[in-house]
This record gives sequence, C-alpha cells and structure tokens, in this order.
Amino acid sequence: MKATIIGTDLLEKNGEVKILEINTNTTIYNEGAVLLNYDPLFEVLTNNNITELHFIWTEQDSFKPLNQSFEFKNILEEKCLQNNITFLEYVVPVGSVTVPFIEDAPNKFILRQAFDTTALVDETYCADKFGFLKLMEGTTYLPKTYMPSNIPGFDGGMDTLDSVDLTDQNNPNLITKKRGHYDAEIFPELYIISEETEIGDLKDNVDQNNDTFVQEFIFSSENSVNGRYSVVRSIDIIYGPSLDTINLGGYKQSTIIPVSFYANEFVEGTKKLNKKSRYKYITKELGGASVDYHTDGESSILKYDGTLADVNSIQLGDLVRSIDFEDFNGNHAANLNLQDLQTFGWDGTLEKSNQTLSQMSSELNNIYSTLAETIYIRVTLSDGRTWVDSPSCTYYIEELGSTETRFERLNKMYVGDKLVVTDSNTNLLTTAEIANLEMEYVQKTIYTLDFEPSDLFLVDVGEGDFSVMHNGCWCPSSFCGNWCYDSNCSGCGGGGPQKL
Repeated sequence: MKATIIGTDLLEKNGEVKILEINTNTTIYNEGAVLLNYDPLFEVLTNNNITELHFIWTEQDSFKPLNQSFEFKNILEEKCLQNNITFLEYVVPVGSVTVPFIEDAPNKFILRQAFDTTALVDETYCADKFGFLKLMEGTTYLPKTYMPSNIPGFDGGMDTLDSVDLTDQNNPNLITKKRGHYDAEIFPELYIISEETEIGDLKDNVDQNNDTFVQEFIFSSENSVNGRYSVVRSIDIIYGPSLDTINLGGYKQSTIIPVSFYANEFVEGTKKLNKKSRYKYITKELGGASVDYHTDGESSILKYDGTLADVNSIQLGDLVRSIDFEDFNGNHAANLNLQDLQTFGWDGTLEKSNQTLSQMSSELNNIYSTLAETIYIRVTLSDGRTWVDSPSCTYYIEELGSTETRFERLNKMYVGDKLVVTDSNTNLLTTAEIANLEMEYVQKTIYTLDFEPSDLFLVDVGEGDFSVMHNGCWCPSSFCGNWCYDSNCSGCGGGGPQKL
C-alpha cells in the first residue's frame, strides 16, 4: 500500500480557516514531531496486517534543525518496534525528483516524504500553485486570490480579490507569490496598501509577470504565538487506492522574530516591505546565508606561531593553533564530526577536557564565503565583551547550571551558558559566562572554514581569551557530507586526507 505525507499550511481568522498551500516534500520540525499523534497511523497498519513500513525521505530537507537527528523518523522506527513491524528507510538526495522503486505488496506500507515528479499530487498541486488554486476554486478555504487569466491550461484565471482590510496599517494586507520555485530572497512580497485602488496595480503587475499571483495577507491575533506570526502546519497521510486520509495532527510554525521587534520599512517609493521587515511575517526560511557560517571578517584566528589572522589574510595551507581533548567515552574533539553527535553524543566536563588536553596544529584546507543580509545574534559576556555571530556558529560550551560540556550552535544557547575559552599562555580551558543574546539584522560577508586534521580552531574573543570553535561539517558545494575529499567530489576535490 502506497502512502504520501502531505503538509498543509493554514491560517485562522474570525473562527475560519484558510489554506495557503500543500506540499509533499514537507519539512517536519523536530519540536513539532513530538506533538503529533501516531496512533491513527498504527491503527491502520495493524488493521491491514502490515508487517513492513518502508519510509522514503529526503536528505537535508525532511526535518529541521539539521544538527539534530530526525525525530519523526525516530518515532516511526520506535513504534514499528513496539508493533512488531519491520522498519526500512530510503534516503533520497536533496533536489531529487524521483524516489526508489519499491515493489508493493499487501503486507507493505510505503510511506513517502519526498518529491516524486511522476505523482499527480506532487506535480500538479504542490509544485504548481496554480493547480492547487484551481482545485480549491469555489470553496471558502482560500484567501481572496487573483491569478492571471492568460495562463495556458487555467482558463479564466481567478479573481476573488475585491477588497482587503485597510484598517490595520501596521501589518501587511497583500502578498504576491510565485507559481512554482522562487528566490526566497525576494518572494513572497508583502505590501501594506491604504487604498483599494492599489489592488488593481498589483493585479496589473501579476498580469505582466504571469508566473505570480496575489492574495490577501491574513493577519490576526489568532495566528500569533508569543508575539510571533505563525501558521498551522497540519500533517496528513494520503494512502491506498481510495486516497483515504490519516490526520496526525499539527503544530504552529512561527517566524524567528516578534512582529514588534522593529518598525516596518519599505522599498523606497513603494508600499512593499523591504527584506528586513519581511522576516517578521514569513515563517519559512528566507534564504540569505548559503554556507554554514563559522566566522567573518571581524574574527581573528590564532595561528600556530601565536600571531592572529582574519579571513582576509589567512591562506590555504596556513597552520593554526588547535587543541584536542576527550570525553568520558574516549571521543576526541579534534576528529569529531558534529553529525556523529547524534549517534554517540558527547559526554564531557571542563575538568575532563583539561585532564586530556593536548596542543596541536591544523591546516586550512578549504574556505567558502557569501554575502548575507540576515538575522545574526549579538553575544554579550558577563564582563561586557560583545560581538555579533551567525546562529549556526558552533562553540564548545559548559551548560547553564551544570558541569557538562558540549558543542552547540549559537541559536540553541541560553543566557547563563558558558563559552569554554583558552589563552595563548597557559593553554588551560576556562569559561566565560553569556550575559545576553540579542537578535540583530546585519549585512556581512560570512565564511565556513575546514581545518584538518583537527576540526577545532581558536577565535579571539578579547581579553586574551580564545573561544573553541568547530569546523563546518558539510561540504557547502555539494553536500557530500563530512568533507569526504573524494576525487569525484566537486566541493572537496580530493584536496586532502579523508576525515578520521
């Protein structure tokens, strides 16, 4: 029996529900996965004498955050074990448009969380939003919508967009979207109009660019979670020849910053919100950093000879000061891929790290950069030292209220966590407490670095201290994984020893 996971994004207003879109290659956030109800699915499996669950999912695309393990898959696997069902998984690469062939049988349930261009729902209603709009035409579940009338195969287009709420001039009331794939740096576009005649202007723009459409933007307190704009992500499974549906429930997915974080700004001479202001209303990723950022032009890296170098002066082949230490399971920090943490974890303390501390050198093998205008995090230590870093920047820390240490990304740290730092004289590891974490909208060139053989490098945080930072773990060019250095890899190019 074949089945497909459908993710549906919904908004609420005045007790009504509006559907924004549906997707098959939908992302299931780990925090949301634990809120779903899996009982209806396993009732269907047991009632149909299913003995094998075959789960197809897309690498780097099916769940977030990626520095954790896939919680939805883990729960499926655990519940299969409880119900004496064999669990098998198939991972397809990101960007794939087909899925592995699995021969169907009465005892099999083939569950897909991946895009398949040969499937009707994927190609016609998910990849093509015009198809979904025409499917839902005439219902009360669509927001007011205008799509061009001159689109082949979609005779007459659609025009239910006759008015919008003009009373709220602090939040968007119109949104333009792309029919299919789009540049997340630009779309969707958000507008705050003050006169209904301006609706016609946007309709005219859509007619000139007929792969876009315009809808009312629904803003209401019902879609607010802790001051953040949110959508409801409903997770359903369509299965069998009759296309029966299993609802697993859903969760709310919010923007990364509150609506009140800063005042709205507009593209000059227009009613369109600029990129900065869009962050307050778009619950999906907006693009920006295309690399797993670990440093920037303001960061000074400690070289092996004791001098400092920033990313503008450091060269491939340069040696930097690195360290190594072990946890209680004998894992070496210098050779630790962050993805492996999901397998065996890190079980250490500052005392254990100092007891096993050794000094070493490491060589810069790769460096990638991109210009990113996005949300960063300002770190302020208890003694007043402060700097701005990316949410994906990975430090070695001591946890708040604990002696345990771990590697952690900045966007998962708490005030009271302590950065593990060292200096260039004693080389001992100590800590510096985080007093504040604030979001800032900044444009800067950011970098991911790969040092070998040790993954650790030391970055100056002032007062003679150096934070212990970790390499990017994924090759940015090809997502080969863990800097494989295979001669066939376009990103690594066989440029060094394979990772330990």
